[in-house]
Amino acid sequence: MAKDSAHDPKVERVLRAMGDSSTVGHPDLFGRFTGMRCFASHDYACALKYFKYGAYYADKFSELALGLMYAHGNGVVKNPSTAWAWLSLSASRGYPEFVATRKRIGARLTPAQRKAGEVELATLEKTYGDKVAMPRMLGALRLAMMSDLTGSRLGFDQGVFTYSAHHHLNGPQLTPRGFGNLRDRWYWDPKDYFQQRDAQWGAGTVTVGALQQPAPAHASSVGKR
Repeated sequence: MAKDSAHDPKVERVLRAMGDSSTVGHPDLFGRFTGMRCFASHDYACALKYFKYGAYYADKFSELALGLMYAHGNGVVKNPSTAWAWLSLSASRGYPEFVATRKRIGARLTPAQRKAGEVELATLEKTYGDKVAMPRMLGALRLAMMSDLTGSRLGFDQGVFTYSAHHHLNGPQLTPRGFGNLRDRWYWDPKDYFQQRDAQWGAGTVTVGALQQPAPAHASSVGKR
C-alpha cells in the first residue's frame, strides 16, 4: 500500500505555493490553482467551477482535470462521454501524456458513448476550444501589460507547478514539479506564451493517472488573484 498522501509534504508545498501566488494577468493559472485547492479540500463543485474558468482561458491542465473528474466521478456522476470530450480538448495541442490519457479513456467507450462524446466535444469547442480560448487568454495578457499590472510579478516568487499523478493501490499520488518563475519574460509576452507552455508540457514533465484527493489544505483561502 502506498503511504497516506494526506500529509505528503510535496502536496502541501504545492497547495501553499498556489495559495501564496498572485495570478494577476493570468486567469488560466487562477482557474487551475483555485481548482486544485478546491479539489484538495474535497469541494468538487468549486473545483469544477474553477477548472472550467481555467479552461475558458485555454489551460490544458484544467481541461485534463475536468476530464478526470468525469471519468472517476469526483463530485459528478461518472460520464465516460463527457470525460472523453474534456480529455480530447486537453490533448488538442498534442501533449504526449494528455493524448495517452484521452486514448486510454477512449478505448473503453462503446460506439454509442463515443458518438455522444463527439457531439459533446463539438459543443465544448464553441466555448473552450483553442480557436476561441487562446485569443481570450492573450487578450488578458495584453490587458495586464497595458494596465501595468505586471508590477504584481513580485507575487509570483513561488513559481508555477506541473503535476504528476501515479496510481497506487489506495489511490493516485500527486507530485509537484517546478518549471519556472512567473518573472520570466515569456509569461507576459503574448507572442511566446503558448509556445513556451506547449514546450514545457511536451517535454514529458507530466504523467497522468487521476487527480489525487489529499486532506483539506490548512490555508483559509482558496487562492489569491
